[in-house]
Amino acid sequence: MKRKGFAVLAALAAGGLFAYALLRPAAPQRGTFLAFGGITEAELRAPTDAVANDAFAAIAQILARDQREWHPWEMSDLMRLNAAIEQGQPYTVPPGLAGLIRRAQDGYARSGGLFNPAIGGLVGLWGFHTSDYPIRTPRPPPEAIARLMAGSPRMDDLTVGENGEVASRNRAVDLDLNGLAEGYAAEQIAEELARRGIAHALINVGGDVLALGDAGERPWRVVISSPQHAALASAQLSGREALFSSGNYNKFREEPGQRWGHVLDPRTGEPAHGVAAVSVIHPDAVIADIASTTLMIAGTAALAETARKLGVACAVLVDETGAVWITPAMKERIDFSTPPAAFNVTESLGANCGG
Repeated sequence: MKRKGFAVLAALAAGGLFAYALLRPAAPQRGTFLAFGGITEAELRAPTDAVANDAFAAIAQILARDQREWHPWEMSDLMRLNAAIEQGQPYTVPPGLAGLIRRAQDGYARSGGLFNPAIGGLVGLWGFHTSDYPIRTPRPPPEAIARLMAGSPRMDDLTVGENGEVASRNRAVDLDLNGLAEGYAAEQIAEELARRGIAHALINVGGDVLALGDAGERPWRVVISSPQHAALASAQLSGREALFSSGNYNKFREEPGQRWGHVLDPRTGEPAHGVAAVSVIHPDAVIADIASTTLMIAGTAALAETARKLGVACAVLVDETGAVWITPAMKERIDFSTPPAAFNVTESLGANCGG
């Protein structure tokens, strides 16, 4: 987003981990937040600047709380839960983390296990518990991967009680919820804005967006990046629509002549291969987030089948050769910056992106 034309007021929350920027009197109002090592932005159409600034302060508090609860490798409630699971003990988590785990279990069930945040041990083994990319350390030895795979960690090993008590029948479960955390955070922010009577906003969490209402009597226009970091396509969003993407081009391991993306295939314990990028449009940011990750694993052959299981009608996939695979409903929603060299349209999964 452009930041010219407004003054920045830096404020710290949660021990200095979060900063947000407030727009001086003018519309639209924009706030920028630092959380989880990345940038979250919110562009609002609030009735007054005072309402917008109060909303920005609330968003900063939400993100600070989420980091305290969800972070997969810095001290958090999630790390304490993983330690308890390893010891065969239950652990009571805060309501937000309990809700996040329940949504992760739903994604696991819908995807037939392709979306499996219980394999956090493998994520750490591959070195992806970091904010520093690319990773150039040697890949983990096959026997270490096999040892973690032998534990067969699954999301349905967990039970989440009404009081937030989480227990696991399998000590091999090690949760890493990054595959849906951005979508869940976007939905939390949207709920907070609704409570404050703000119906029009664009929430950008690490490059993934949830659009609410419109951008001043016109749709929100967003860009889908290609694996080469150029503009692949653009889309117009309105009402309540999320556009989430996943790819092998931002977070990856690299050795001479070889690259492994950060999305792991739970069937093999290895990085998924064959797909360079996926983008999904859906009204539910959590489903859009889960689907963009899961379709990286499913690949071109299972694109339509997996999208249908997840309730997704709008998806576009770029394989590692640069060929594009797209659902009919998504084809109607995006404008390609340059026509793809190879273009494949799947069977119809629905007439619109509403799931």
